[in-house]
Amino acid sequence: MQSKQSWISEKAFGKDGESLVTVSYKSHKEALSHLQSALKGQQGIGLLLGPEGAGKTTVARRLEELLPGDSAVAMIDGTRIKANDMMSQMLARFGYDTGLEAESELEKMTKMFAMQQAKVRQSPVLIVDNVDRMYPSALRTLNMLAELEIEGRYAMRIILTGREGLTALVGSEGMPGIGKRQAGHFEMSPLTVKESLIYIHARLAACGVNDGDTIFPVDVCDYLHQQSGGWPGSINDASIQAMRGATSFPVRLSDTIMQQRLSLKSVEDLPTLGAEKVVGPIKPSLTVSKNGKIVSEYRFEGDRVLLGRSDFADVVVDDQFVSKMHAVLLLFSDALVMLDLNSSNGTTVNSVVVRSTILKSDDIISLGDHRLKVRNAPVISDEMAELRQSPDTLKMKTLVDMRRKRRQRLELVKTQGE
Repeated sequence: MQSKQSWISEKAFGKDGESLVTVSYKSHKEALSHLQSALKGQQGIGLLLGPEGAGKTTVARRLEELLPGDSAVAMIDGTRIKANDMMSQMLARFGYDTGLEAESELEKMTKMFAMQQAKVRQSPVLIVDNVDRMYPSALRTLNMLAELEIEGRYAMRIILTGREGLTALVGSEGMPGIGKRQAGHFEMSPLTVKESLIYIHARLAACGVNDGDTIFPVDVCDYLHQQSGGWPGSINDASIQAMRGATSFPVRLSDTIMQQRLSLKSVEDLPTLGAEKVVGPIKPSLTVSKNGKIVSEYRFEGDRVLLGRSDFADVVVDDQFVSKMHAVLLLFSDALVMLDLNSSNGTTVNSVVVRSTILKSDDIISLGDHRLKVRNAPVISDEMAELRQSPDTLKMKTLVDMRRKRRQRLELVKTQGE
C-alpha cells in the first residue's frame, strides 16, 4: 500500500502534477485577467507578486498558453540565470538556435529580432518567472530590453513574476528602463477553504481518483487548508505528507493532526509510536460540564479523541470560544497526552494555559465556558511526573525520546535472552 500511496501523492501533488491539470480559482483568474490587460496596454508590462508556492508559475504558464498562436513568446525561469543563458534561451524559444556564445553577439541578435517583430506590430512577449532570483548581469540585460523602442512604442511586451519585494526591485535605480514603463502589479491571494477542497480533489481526479473523499474527506481538506494558509504549493506539500503518513484510506483527521503536532523526524516513525498505544481494560473517560451542570460523558473507544466545536470532533463542545478543531487527546499505555491544535483561545489544564501536557485522573481541561474532567487516565511513572513540569516545547520531544530508549532497552533484553 505504501508504494501506491507514494505514487498517487507524487502524481497528484508533486512537481509533475501541474502537467496533468490546472485548477483555476478566483485569484488565479484575476491574475490572468490583469496580465492579459497589461500586455494589451500602452506600457505593455505587468508584474505578478506572491510568496513561494502562491501559484505564480502556474498563472504564467497558463498565460503563455492563452496568447495567440502566431505570437512570439518566450517564458524562462530567472532562477540563478546569467545574461548569456537568458538571451540564448529567449532566442531558442523564439525559434532561433543561433549557436552564438559571445554576449555582444547575443545582445545584437536579441535586439534585432525584437525590433523587427515590433516594426510589423507583432511585439514579442517575454515572461520571466522568478525574476528576483536572477543574477545582476541578467537583470541589466532585461532592463536593456525593456528600454527598446520603435516608432514611439516599446519593442517588447514583458511579464515578470517574483516575491513581495519585486516592486522595489523594478523601481530601483539599477532598472530605470522597467521603472520608466510604470508596470502595474497584481498580488496573488491564497485559496479559500472551499477552493482548497476543489483544488485537492481536482488534483486527485487528474491522476485517476474520481472520488476525492476516498482519499481526503472534507474535514481533512479543511485542516490542510488551515495548515498551509491556502497557498497551493503548501497545500501540495501538506497533502503529500498526509498521504505518506496515512495507515489507511480515507486519511483520518486525527492521523494528520498527530503528524503535524508531534513534529517527528520522519513519518516512518508513526507506526512505531502507534504500536505503543494500548487501550486497557479500564478506559479513560471525560465528563463535560458547563456552569457546574454535566452536559455529557465520553468514554474512550480508541487511542485518540478530537475535541472541538466542529461536528467532526469526537467530543463536540458547543462554545463560541472553542475552535472547530481545538485539541486532541492521545492515549498511550503509560500516558494520556493532550495537544492544543493552534486553537484561537488556547487550552487550560488545571488553570494553566498549555500547548501540550500529560494528563492525570481528575485533571480539569477548560475549553471556553466548558470543563472536561479526566477520569481513569493511565497511572504515570515518576519519570512522567517530572516531564509534566517541563516546558511545552521540550515535553513532546522528551516523551518520544523516552519511548524510543525504552524500546531499545526491551529489544536488547530480548536479544540477550535468545
